[in-house]
Amino acid sequence: MKIVYCTDSICYPGGIQNITITKANGLAQMGHQVWIIVTDNKRPPLHPVDPKVQVINLDINYFEDDWKSKYYIIKSIVIKRKKHKKIISKVLNEINPDIIISTGTSEKNFLPNIKLQTSPIYIREIHNQKGYRYSNARGLFGKIMALLGNWYDYSWNIKKYDQIVILTNEDKELNWKNNKKVSVIGNPVTFDTNIKTAPLTDKKFITAGRLVHQKNHKSLINAWKIVNQKHPDWLLEIWGDGALKNELSKQIHTLGLNNKVLLKGYTNDIISQMQKVSGYVLSSLFEGMPLVLIEAMSCGLPIVSYTCQCGPKDLIDHGKNGFLCEVNDEQKLAEYICTIIEDDKLRINMGKTSKEKSEEFKIEKIATKWVTLFQLLINNKNK
Repeated sequence: MKIVYCTDSICYPGGIQNITITKANGLAQMGHQVWIIVTDNKRPPLHPVDPKVQVINLDINYFEDDWKSKYYIIKSIVIKRKKHKKIISKVLNEINPDIIISTGTSEKNFLPNIKLQTSPIYIREIHNQKGYRYSNARGLFGKIMALLGNWYDYSWNIKKYDQIVILTNEDKELNWKNNKKVSVIGNPVTFDTNIKTAPLTDKKFITAGRLVHQKNHKSLINAWKIVNQKHPDWLLEIWGDGALKNELSKQIHTLGLNNKVLLKGYTNDIISQMQKVSGYVLSSLFEGMPLVLIEAMSCGLPIVSYTCQCGPKDLIDHGKNGFLCEVNDEQKLAEYICTIIEDDKLRINMGKTSKEKSEEFKIEKIATKWVTLFQLLINNKNK
């Protein structure tokens, strides 16, 4: 089977990049011919790409116009997109793929419209829950633009794809319930799951993510104030960087949590940090399917999380491998963290269950789900 992934880049940090490489590698190792077509690869891939996977850089370079004036943004949308369509059409006609997958980046709005000699299956991956634009919007204008964006993307443009693949059952139940073109396939673990698990003896919890509004670290820090009152010998490590770093630093100081809540900055090896702690906490306002939770589970960590849309409910069995509570219920979040701190046996059992559940997301299992879907779509089209 010939399978093509279309995306922006695989050379910069990011979940889509890492996941795309992992899936392409897994499918190639199963014997399929796999290509990754990118628009912006100015340096080598961030993660190892299997030699069997062919990477084609179209050299469109959308990213070079980021953060410039509106003129450059229009230039990217109009001029570079026209170039993108022309070159990718030529490349795809040379490959004659059976399956073409958009990761939901620069190609998503035109990919099914390009003229090819054959009739491949077009699949659109969605890496955020359907309402993420609205959840992230600020002010009335932002909310209106989010609604328009959602309508264009999810109610109009996406109809041209043969299949839509989302990450969680929760998202499907909430937003795509009666859409027969929607399938659920979760993200794979992007590293070897046979790694050393955390001993769960270090007096630390960890969280990881960009320091932005979505991740809701402000609420987590407030909750840790409560935890600190009962367990001042335990620490919270926050890994990541972002625009809210100074604001969060001030909050930590104001709450008297210096040396109790630590802003650790960015790391490209979060796994080694997870292996040194005794629990993971997620305080996000919304997610797609937080890969970081699967990573934490693979390290054998018990999880405490807000029930944000979407992801935590699919990954956490309340009371078994972690605890769930309503978004911004800081008292309950702190209470669950304290429960894990105070009960060594519970902590160990939850960590063990987390590790077992993470096995569901091995690339071998996820790749098999994708191949089953590919074959079903091809068979249905050939009827």
